[in-house]
Amino acid sequence: MADILFHAYNIINWLIWLYCILIVIDAITSWLPFLSNSVLGRFLHRIVEPYTGLFRKGPLERLAYSTGIDISPIIALFLLYFIQDYALRWLFELLFKLIG
Repeated sequence: MADILFHAYNIINWLIWLYCILIVIDAITSWLPFLSNSVLGRFLHRIVEPYTGLFRKGPLERLAYSTGIDISPIIALFLLYFIQDYALRWLFELLFKLIG
């Protein structure tokens, strides 16, 4: 059972890492119109936007419109790194202790 938990932890950790890479690529392609308007750019934006859009509300939305700088990908990455480094590790350590 511990082996299954270890593999589940590694898979979830890898998926979070992959999603972080997709967020970074989407942020970079947003600076280049020919990339963001391509099929790959639109597909990538459809995958990333639901999560980064959560942080694009209120004062951050006004900041993005007034300055042209969108920091929602940075906040999204910080939250994912926190989940990956602390919350996920804590959860699986707790499960390992419960299993024995």
